[in-house]
Amino acid sequence: MYPSLPLGPLSLPTAQILAIVAAWFGLSVMARVGRRLQLDADMVWNLGTIAFAAGVIVARLSHAVQFWGVYRAEPLLLISIRPGGLLLWPGVAGALIAAYLYLIRVGTDPRPVGIAAVFGLLAGGVVLEISNFLTGAVVGTMGVPPGVLSWFPFLMGVSLDADLSQTSSIRHPVALYRAIGMMLIVGGFLVWGNWGKPGRLAGQAVLALALLRLFADGFAADSRLIGSLRLTQLAALTAAAGIALMLARTADREGQLLGEKKLEEGGSS
Repeated sequence: MYPSLPLGPLSLPTAQILAIVAAWFGLSVMARVGRRLQLDADMVWNLGTIAFAAGVIVARLSHAVQFWGVYRAEPLLLISIRPGGLLLWPGVAGALIAAYLYLIRVGTDPRPVGIAAVFGLLAGGVVLEISNFLTGAVVGTMGVPPGVLSWFPFLMGVSLDADLSQTSSIRHPVALYRAIGMMLIVGGFLVWGNWGKPGRLAGQAVLALALLRLFADGFAADSRLIGSLRLTQLAALTAAAGIALMLARTADREGQLLGEKKLEEGGSS
């Protein structure tokens, strides 16, 4: 694993550095999609920066409140952000509230911004999953022959450890499965997607993500099980079914409207 990245004489923490890279990459893709939806790129960058900063601050303060006794004894720990020092859901709520308030302030329709955000989050997720792989934050089940994954250390400029190369099998790189899948989703929809219906396209992208998690999380270790399915797989299956039903209903509604329009045109002629 690579908990830190060497940069000359410095050793930078992998998770924190790649989190910043993920935010930058996600905002870049979000701005690109935003231009297709007639959104100002500067507004998208401002929105993303404000939401990211607010999310980190709220997540950090929430962690400090949860462990107030520790931070009261050592207040300087508050500015030392380490893995596990942020609470996810309070941070997400803080980011969403800050983003919504900013959209109200600039008078922008939140719907195209939300569509652009879907692809931005997917792009940022690619980098975060690579970080999970490098730091070992996501662990897979055993069962992959060592030679299958020998290409990745080669691309990274390192060699497999002797102990690893001699084992009969190694763990599935679940985080890499997710990263590659999300990369294909973002790239595929950006290049071949039907941007005449951006809302439907965003729904299809989320459906593809749910199906990806349904597959990839089957190789995740140390996950909570409900029957034969992992909890994350069950959530992904439920989300995929709901989104597929929603897309089918909207397609039927659009078909009915198109049929009625053709009948009206035929009657008027």
